[in-house]
Amino acid sequence: MASPRIVGIFEDPEAAERAKEKLLQAGVALHRIVVSGERAYSTTRLISVVARSPVDREHIADLMKRNGARDTIAPS
Repeated sequence: MASPRIVGIFEDPEAAERAKEKLLQAGVALHRIVVSGERAYSTTRLISVVARSPVDREHIADLMKRNGARDTIAPS
């Protein structure tokens, strides 16, 4: 696996927060989730999650897209 991370791009801060909660409910441990872009002047949020496997990465990407991510990327 090139990178164990998957990053979701959210234009709506509330959608990012909902997606984070859905990830937690799905069993993703809090220490595997990082939310970036939490500044007052920025509405874009990035949620980066460490995946355990390629299947886990796909599952997490799908969950983020179903919960408002504009897109997901798997950094190399």
